Amino acid sequence: MRNPSASVFHHSNKDSIFWLSLKQKQGIILPPKGKLDIPVLFAPQCMKLYEVVLVIKVEKMDGGKWSYDEDFELSKAPMSSTVITENEIIRGLRWIYPIHGIPEAPSYKSAPAVVCCRARSRLEERVEVLLTGVVPATSGPQTLTDSITITPSKSKSVTINDEGIPTTDEFAYEIEFESERMTSQLKSAVAINLVKKLRDLKTGILTLIFSIIFAPSKPIRNPATLVVQCVTGGIWKFPILFVATEPEVDDVINIEAAGLNKESVVKFKLTSQTRYPEPYTAYFLTGSDPEFVVSPQAGELLPLDTAGTCITVGFKPNMYSKKHKATLVIQTAAMQWMYEINGLPPQTMPPTSSAKVDCRNAYVRSATVQQRNFVRENMKLLSTGVSSTIKGAPLT
Repeated sequence: MRNPSASVFHHSNKDSIFWLSLKQKQGIILPPKGKLDIPVLFAPQCMKLYEVVLVIKVEKMDGGKWSYDEDFELSKAPMSSTVITENEIIRGLRWIYPIHGIPEAPSYKSAPAVVCCRARSRLEERVEVLLTGVVPATSGPQTLTDSITITPSKSKSVTINDEGIPTTDEFAYEIEFESERMTSQLKSAVAINLVKKLRDLKTGILTLIFSIIFAPSKPIRNPATLVVQCVTGGIWKFPILFVATEPEVDDVINIEAAGLNKESVVKFKLTSQTRYPEPYTAYFLTGSDPEFVVSPQAGELLPLDTAGTCITVGFKPNMYSKKHKATLVIQTAAMQWMYEINGLPPQTMPPTSSAKVDCRNAYVRSATVQQRNFVRENMKLLSTGVSSTIKGAPLT
């Protein structure tokens, strides 16, 4: 059996939108079980959906027929392929591929919009997204760049007329995260709603106004992409950076020292925020004093409506001359708690009796002081003393 030959055709309303970069489009010889790569190029002129049909026809080079199983019914051939028959004889095969060309705006080059708030808090505000080249356009090709003022979301579809009144579906929008882990972290923390659409009749630029709510439960810093797609075709992508800073402390824990190099402890119980147990880790932030310890450092938090998991914080000071402080963090996959820990010196009680000072010394004995008569002693001297300039000279 000789090798079959293939012919490739495509039909489009504008040949400049789609074309095949094959040097040869007819009479292509394929070896047995051979493969044919068909590159299709797409060059849209505006932001709308384009459609084309690619047809691939295969026949035997010698004009022979194709064999097939007798149980095969030609009338039930798959819709994506066509069997060319002649008197129930297969003379060729033909595949039909509908192709949809969806233009995508160039990547946004500027810095991403930043959505930032404290963890365990809630941020709500309105943001704007600018789209260019949206069909129907009011002028020629647009050269303006797309821009974003801020944004987040989960997938929704909505249409809004020029007065801001919702009608039928016209735009679909969603937030794409870089990984499934980021998606699970922010899925319940981000909500977005398209509230208004405005078009500039002179430039054709479309402004979408969103209402966004960001309520992170733990500190994060995750990049994402806002994807907006028009029902008439065209995709716009805008970078976003979600940032949740450290939250306010949940509580302040004071631990009184039992003494130098003696450990004192404080215990409290904590539950997960779901009906199921959740693994956790407990640690101190950088800068905390080493005199504090926490145990257990890892484990499971019991579900809601239970007694909870016991957490123990110990304090063992080696001096009293400084303030001991630490920040304890207990973290699960979706939640974080933060506690400020203060180490206090032990309380001292002043004495109740009055002060008494005894200055007497019973062991000191009294002695009689005898005064010397230096004039009489000097009259009895016969010669000068050592301290005299004339040592040892007679006085008379």
